[in-house]
Amino acid sequence: DTLAYIKELGVDAIEIMPFNEFEGNESWGYNPSYYFAPDKYYGNPDQLKSFIQAAHQNGLAVIMDMVMNHAYGQNAMVQLYFDHTAGKPAENNPWFNRDYVGPYQWGYDWDHESTYTQEFLDRLNAYWIEEYHVDGYRFDFTKGFTNYAPGGNIDGFDQSRIDILKRMADEIWAVDPETYIILEHWGPPNEEQQLADYGMKMWRNRSYDFVPATTGAATGNFNNLGIESHVSYFDSHDERRIAEHALTEGLSNGSYNVKDPLVMYERVKMAAAFCFLFPGPKMIWQFDELGYDIDINFNGRVGNKPLPWGPGGLGYYEDSLRQYIYQAYQGILDVRRQIGAANLASAASDHQNFGAARRLSYDLPGGGIDLVAIGNFGLEPATIPPNFSQTGTWYDYFSGESLDVTQVDDPIELKAGEWHLYTTEQLSPGLPGVVEVYDNPASIEPYPFTKHDEITVTFDATRAWPGDTDGLIDADKVYFHSGVVLSHPDSTNWQNVVGTLTDDGLGLMTEVADNIWQITLIPKDYYGLEEDEEAFKLAMTFRDADNANVGLGFRNSAIYFNIESDRPFVTIEPPAFEIDDEITITFNARRGNRELVDADKVYIHSSVDLSNTTTPQNTAWQHTVGDWGQDNGIGQMTAVPGETDLWEITLVPKDYYGLNTGDIAYWLAAVFRNADGSKKGTGTPGPIENGFIHTNLDFFLQNQLTVAVDEPENDGNLRIFPNPTSGQLELALPGWSGDIAIEVWNPAGQL
Repeated sequence: DTLAYIKELGVDAIEIMPFNEFEGNESWGYNPSYYFAPDKYYGNPDQLKSFIQAAHQNGLAVIMDMVMNHAYGQNAMVQLYFDHTAGKPAENNPWFNRDYVGPYQWGYDWDHESTYTQEFLDRLNAYWIEEYHVDGYRFDFTKGFTNYAPGGNIDGFDQSRIDILKRMADEIWAVDPETYIILEHWGPPNEEQQLADYGMKMWRNRSYDFVPATTGAATGNFNNLGIESHVSYFDSHDERRIAEHALTEGLSNGSYNVKDPLVMYERVKMAAAFCFLFPGPKMIWQFDELGYDIDINFNGRVGNKPLPWGPGGLGYYEDSLRQYIYQAYQGILDVRRQIGAANLASAASDHQNFGAARRLSYDLPGGGIDLVAIGNFGLEPATIPPNFSQTGTWYDYFSGESLDVTQVDDPIELKAGEWHLYTTEQLSPGLPGVVEVYDNPASIEPYPFTKHDEITVTFDATRAWPGDTDGLIDADKVYFHSGVVLSHPDSTNWQNVVGTLTDDGLGLMTEVADNIWQITLIPKDYYGLEEDEEAFKLAMTFRDADNANVGLGFRNSAIYFNIESDRPFVTIEPPAFEIDDEITITFNARRGNRELVDADKVYIHSSVDLSNTTTPQNTAWQHTVGDWGQDNGIGQMTAVPGETDLWEITLVPKDYYGLNTGDIAYWLAAVFRNADGSKKGTGTPGPIENGFIHTNLDFFLQNQLTVAVDEPENDGNLRIFPNPTSGQLELALPGWSGDIAIEVWNPAGQL
């Protein structure tokens, strides 16, 4: 069933991690020992041959991951000529360098300048092609196939390395000219281009573009994803899963929270569409098609991870929502297949590759099937001109609906996370439920709010999911059934529930317009919260008087809204300081997106800006203190005694940042992270007390010692109050007369 599962997904080839003999009983295989025998983990030779034959019968090529950058100590060719005193290959080892070439070191370094190594490599490559009928190789870290390392560096252009790889390719193609050769090269572009022009494919990681887009930061871009010389992907065995990034680092706007699995599922489908509908070879890391979201460091980085199926597994195969991800991948790859990747490559394109709303637009020559994909990677509604290639009827692949286009560039509004695939021919009758647009029938004013705020919850019955009932449209009564989440921000465990599921008036809402219902409450009082008790979320569903019909959130789920902590996000005490003053910076992990709740350690990665500017994001990181991802104590904060998830660090700016006498620190820039840098504490971009969160999610706090950019020419006083404020602002100008021009700038430096 495994091969059928892969074939039905719509892929053309299987790349298998190194399966020649490796050290230990279980391994990823990048610690090779013997090269001409399959490791027992993959079965005996006949079983492996049968697997490859079965793959071919299903139309699937098999690509072998081959590690010839290095070998480990059990390798006989290492041991035949080994200096046990020095603990490294002997000077006269014909296959291995005595010392590693360059800074990247694993095992023992093959000498690819040696004719002995070259003969071994040629025999090895021919063996797996002729004996096992593999269809190609993905060579691990081919940048290491060199002895040229000026200054100990192998990152620069290296003609000798190009020659080594071309020679190897010639020998492979002499055995089978159709063999795929893929290089994990990580070389300079001009070197990779030469190798690509010779017929080899390069390995290209695009996680740095897809992860921020999927988590909601909407940064990065999709430029050059259609390059046909590179195998592009957004995660692999070397990267954290894109779904796990979304669940741990996802941003939020109101109730739209990328950390919500239901939201994540839709966004990883959109990411797949914008990756796989570019031409050129693409790679799917196993189980991304099910939204696999286990941390890469679970059970150790290379340790066994839970399986999606079977006893003790994750149950993905039985989860209809996970199966929708699989079906979305199927659909995306079906569109690619029906149109043809080669046709996409030759089409005229009009893409929008960056920003919140993005677009792929293909106009195929010769009357082929034209394609437009649009998607909103942002956190709020956005519009985008679709730039259809022609007027007339277009078809939505997943909904099955048709769209009559009269103006090709009329903007289309997309909700957060909404995406569509349109084609000029109907390629699908529609796949109900596979792709849905997030919508929340509930809203809260004001938002954000704390447990002490009076809030009004509004419910729109026309936008609610009905579950297995008739829903609440035109209901005579609607009740607000609700509770709070107290244990953890990721929990869905309701506590202090208010509502009895009877017609007793408890939670009864007021209809303020047709199918629009409201209730007003103060969370602390309504849910009986203690003064020192902090709630993370407000949880709710809606029902009619006898609970026969319900109104639910997206995909028939309960609805959650974050309850803000009463404490500020980040503070500096004192807020006005000179560089010789001792200051305490406090970080509240329970504010914002709450990535660092329950963290064992929190570090501050910080700097100060010595320029009097309104755009510190451009200049503040000149005096940085912190080693990202290192648990070395530099910037380590201390848990505030008697508090939970509250962290502080005390420092003297002059000493801490290495400043000079007379310097003024106008701004403090900060990022907060866990010990290994895999998580950082973030919030929604915008103002915070005495500063702002930039769209890059860095914090910028203004030293309150600085009250104006320029000294007023008048001797009178200028007073601004209340300060800080999120509401109305008053300016008092005693002693001033005549016309006065006042410019107001937001924290992002905009007038």
